[in-house]
Amino acid sequence: LLKTLEEPQDHAILILATTEPHKVPLTIVSRCQRFDFRRIPLEAMVDKLAELCRDEGVEADAETLALISRTSGGSLRDAENLLEQAIVSYGTPLTGDQVRDLLGLGGDDEALDLVAHTVGRDLRGGLAVINRVAGQGSDLRQLHRGAMDFLRGVLLLKAGAAASLGYPEEIIARLGQLAESTSMDRV
Repeated sequence: LLKTLEEPQDHAILILATTEPHKVPLTIVSRCQRFDFRRIPLEAMVDKLAELCRDEGVEADAETLALISRTSGGSLRDAENLLEQAIVSYGTPLTGDQVRDLLGLGGDDEALDLVAHTVGRDLRGGLAVINRVAGQGSDLRQLHRGAMDFLRGVLLLKAGAAASLGYPEEIIARLGQLAESTSMDRV
């Protein structure tokens, strides 16, 4: 391996990928260039998806593209695959409700309700939301992800660090109300 890294063939580009760079031996590290990949910002991902939609003649509003981008967790490849699945399944114009249906999301309302009950220390109400979503056959992991994302938004709003959350104005307003109604320690 060391010989191959020191003297690769002219036509070859070797890429070593790991999620644990601290475990790579120093003899290997010393012969490599290191590139740390990071999640793509939401705005950049929405812009790229909008460009793809324009090129393919697909109608999709910014809110729908933001939903796809948030769901993909910073991976443009995942966002592009999800966009492709949605287009194949629903065609154009593409709506947020169609994407939520494709992902098995019950919508943002349930996750927001769960966050409101959590922030308000309403165990009964929170369990009722979870039970309702489970009864509808929706994916509880998606509810969990949505609730955690909204809690992150509440935290950022509470700390005054919410530059761009990527949510529609009505959701940001509701998150702002939740941030005002609780303490930083509670969040």
